[in-house]
Amino acid sequence: MRARWSIGAVILLSGCGGANAGQSDPQACAPVAASDSTIDVSGLQGEFVIRLTADTGSRRGESTQGRLQLVPQDSAYRSLELPDGSSRSGVSLPLYGTADIDFEAVGAVIPGDARSEDPASPGVLVIESPDRVLLRVGSEANRRGMRRFDGAYTALQVQQVTAEGFAGTWRSGVRMEQSGGHFCAKRSTG
Repeated sequence: MRARWSIGAVILLSGCGGANAGQSDPQACAPVAASDSTIDVSGLQGEFVIRLTADTGSRRGESTQGRLQLVPQDSAYRSLELPDGSSRSGVSLPLYGTADIDFEAVGAVIPGDARSEDPASPGVLVIESPDRVLLRVGSEANRRGMRRFDGAYTALQVQQVTAEGFAGTWRSGVRMEQSGGHFCAKRSTG
């Protein structure tokens, strides 16, 4: 009888791996169940280990992990400048940074360089508006003074911020191809 229980337990536990099997905590990057009503952007500043999981698209079920660093944006670049030189009211760009991650592994496309450290054309740009906080990825998408209407895009929408990090959903596409999923960014401890 004891042997049956042992075999049954091994079979049951072997099925618990899933897409997050490489993580020490299988629930460490589960989708956010409910979005926070307000997001404190200051919680996004720092260095993070970020994990993206594809829930849709050609790479559905795949995950990728890398590093994300966000720092305060220079005051000269904190407003969203439009092509005519004016600024969009109600929108701020409080942080920028870099991402070193294999976005292609989850079917995401990046316009430009995700590792660009140029504050006028950063690899990652945090866009804060009254109804949402986005991380737009790619130096070409984030080039100051340009407004893109078509082409490749990857954007992460922040839905939850905690002392340990932040999480949400992501979308990416070019023309008709699209992919998306969820992400988790855990604050680096060392």
